[in-house]
Parts: sequence; C-alpha cells; structure tokens
Amino acid sequence: MVACFVLACVLGLAIIPSARDMMERSGHLRPNYAGRLVPASMGIPLVISGTLASGAVMTFGGAGVALSAPCLLVVNAAMFAGAVDDLFGSGDSRGIAGHAAALFRKGILTTGILKAVVVLTFAALAVRMAAPALPPLVLVMNSVVVALAANFSNLLDLRPGRAAKAYLAGVATLVLTTGLPAPGLVPVGLAGATLAGIKDDLAERSMLGDAGSNPLGAALGYWLVLATPLAVRVAALLVLGLVHVYAEHHSITAAIERNPVLRFFDALGRR
Repeated sequence: MVACFVLACVLGLAIIPSARDMMERSGHLRPNYAGRLVPASMGIPLVISGTLASGAVMTFGGAGVALSAPCLLVVNAAMFAGAVDDLFGSGDSRGIAGHAAALFRKGILTTGILKAVVVLTFAALAVRMAAPALPPLVLVMNSVVVALAANFSNLLDLRPGRAAKAYLAGVATLVLTTGLPAPGLVPVGLAGATLAGIKDDLAERSMLGDAGSNPLGAALGYWLVLATPLAVRVAALLVLGLVHVYAEHHSITAAIERNPVLRFFDALGRR
C-alpha cells in the first residue's frame, strides 16, 4: 500500500504538470468559481497516475487483485464519464432534479444523466465482481453508495482543493478505521496522485473537473462498501442521501461558510 501511494505520487508529479500544459495549449480551459479560465479535467492525469501505480503493485506484488481490479474498473469508468461531462456538458441542468426534468419533461438526455447511469452501472459491476455472493438488495445498496459518493465528491468540487482535501481526509479516516485492506489499494494510490496535484488545484492553476472528482468519490465509496460493516454502509447511504436532498435546495458552499471548523479547513492552503 505504501509503495502504491509513493509510486502514484511520483508518477503524478511527472505526469500532471505536462498534462496541464497540454490542456492549456489545446484550449481545454473552463472558468472556475471566480470566472478565471484554468485547465479543466485535470482528474485525467491524476487517475492515470493512480491506475499505473495500482496496476504495477498488483502485477509485481501479486496481492489483492480480486478486490482491487474492480475498483480500477469503476474509477476509470467514472473518469471517462466525467470527462464527457466536462467536454460536452452544457451546465443548463443542475442537480439530480434538473437533469431528471430535462429527461422526462423535455426528452433531453444530458451528459449528467449519462454519467450517473455509467457510474451506477460500473459500480454494480465492480461490487458484484469483488463480492459475488452478496444478496441482491445489499448489492443494490452498495452500488448506490458508490454512485452517491462519486456525485458527492462532484458537489464538493466548487472551490479550489475542496474535493481533493475531502478525499484525502476520507482516505485517512478509512485507513484509521479499517486498516489497509485490499479494497483500499486503488484509493490509496489515488491519494498519492491527489497529493501530487493538490498544489496546482489550491493555487487555481487547474481544476479536477468531473473527470477527477467523480472517480475520487467512487474510489472512496468502493473502499467503504467492501471494508465496513452493514450498519456503517446503511448509515453512509442515509447521510449521502440527505446531503443530496439538501444540495437540491441549498448551497453546500454556504453551509461550509457558516461552520467555522469547515470554513477553516476549506480555506486551508489556498492562496
């Protein structure tokens, strides 16, 4: 696990700056929260770094392949679906209700709906591959937790470094509570890559985009559903569901700003 973290961090330090420059030259820029144009979809080199590191550890270390390979599947599917949303999403539809309204009232299939379907489908596939004996109801619950975790990370990605810091905090929490079980290999690798790229994110030189925030959340959700008791997963489902309901009607940024502790950590590291 430690080797995966270190290798992903080294790969991230080598790959992410080059990818950022390439996106700048190609004009793949999007306005951030302050209206500043910055390279978007920087989650792509982040996920590539984490995937290469995890793949190398699985290939040469030979441990945890059965539980780690499915995580790579859902993480990369979330990255590709997020990249499509970054590239082609219009931004006209907001939130789950907005995308659902576009589909059922106007007959418009948004990239947001497409992304949600892809993430949920691959979450179910990954969980089934990792735990083939799960009862159908538990499989559905676990898959929904992974998909909601992916979207929650996306909801956080509205300020520099927020989604990345939340991810690193989530990884640290799962390390402390579950140790370093096999399902944590890929998330730990992604943590190394996230650490390599967080400086640019905090300095507003780039942003993760949906291509980064969604796979990070999916990785964390996968680890949670494969390594925690049923009661914890039920609690996670309820909390994530309530957060999504809240986000449909209220601003998460405003909620963070009202809490002194969250406000402090949210601003930590920004210029």
